[in-house]
Amino acid sequence: MAIAIGILLLIIVLIVLILSTKVTVQFMLTYANKQKDLFITVSWLRFNIFERTIPVMNLDEDFNLDVVEEDKMLNHHMPEKEKEYSYDDLKDQYKIIQQVIDITKDVIPHLKRLIQSFQLHHFHWISELGVKAANQTAIIVGTLYTLKSLGCRWMTSLMKSDLNPELKVIPNYHKSILQSELECILSVRIGQIMRNALVLAWQYKKIKRWNLNE
Repeated sequence: MAIAIGILLLIIVLIVLILSTKVTVQFMLTYANKQKDLFITVSWLRFNIFERTIPVMNLDEDFNLDVVEEDKMLNHHMPEKEKEYSYDDLKDQYKIIQQVIDITKDVIPHLKRLIQSFQLHHFHWISELGVKAANQTAIIVGTLYTLKSLGCRWMTSLMKSDLNPELKVIPNYHKSILQSELECILSVRIGQIMRNALVLAWQYKKIKRWNLNE
């Protein structure tokens, strides 16, 4: 009996120690002419337990959007149908909107806690950007740097990190180009990520159950 209790206590201590250890996650994004990949590495106790390379979608370097000038469906006149809404329909719509708002209020705090459980160790994001027109390049570069700064400021404040991220947006006024290099290193305790993941899974089940009931 004493041996069984001792083994049980040893297992409990090991589980507590494992849950208190940290997992380190490293993201490396390279978007250049010959290489467009996202590298993800997860390590635990200095051992790499997960490695994955994900190809990144190739974007149009000229930043041109294909605009369809004429759509045959738009020129085809369809008979208009008058839509009638009853009081019950409006009531049902209001109920759905209210349920979506309630679920969102439940999920967002858990997402914030999930992000806050991570500790930021390194953040480096450098981009080079250029379009055909120099004035457009300047505007886009300024806008992109502003968005980067706001996003990183929100991230560091949410994680309560004193780290100063390295951000650069280099303009290229001579040719159309889009290159970017991102490095990010995060760590989180196994116990924290498991707890937050279970809470989010429970919220997902609630949303799925609500969709099935509709």
